Amino acid sequence: PLDVLLVRHAEPMPFGTPDIPDNDRPLSDAGRQTAGELAQELDGWEITAIYSSPYARAVETVMVLAQRRGLPVQLLDDLRERQLSFEPNETWEESLARSWADFDIVLPGGESGRAAQRRAVASLDLLRVRHSDGGRVVVGSHGNLISLILHALEPGIGFDFNMAMPMPALYRLTHDGLRWRIMGGHGFAPVD
Repeated sequence: PLDVLLVRHAEPMPFGTPDIPDNDRPLSDAGRQTAGELAQELDGWEITAIYSSPYARAVETVMVLAQRRGLPVQLLDDLRERQLSFEPNETWEESLARSWADFDIVLPGGESGRAAQRRAVASLDLLRVRHSDGGRVVVGSHGNLISLILHALEPGIGFDFNMAMPMPALYRLTHDGLRWRIMGGHGFAPVD
């Protein structure tokens, strides 16, 4: 089987930090500390490969683990966060809630929940092909995209779960040759 450890990035610098575009926001001091703690937490796990969204906060979160393991971080563009809207949106939380209620809503310049979910699940399937011999891969990504992946496997997951997800967060998925299953993580009971 192939195990995937989905990692939501640690705490980044705040949105709107002067001179730092959103996708380039690095981790805050607290975020760097918790990324290090997460890497230590995974010390006992065998890791085959590490992948990440190209956004700085996701890369920096898994980079600590990569350096401890001597593994490269392989960037996959389709692991990027869902673009809710191209325009600044002061009511983003309300817009996000609406997008969870209707997966086909598309705000100006944005991506629907359905399109982002398809993209994210296709990334998992790509990893399954790349690692057809099994193993365990770490995937650094973002809260909304990870929530959409988990929703594809467990339809009861929604907006409230997404908003309650900590930074960082860790979810273990496995593919048993037939389908993906959630094996545990923040908000889930572990599966034996």
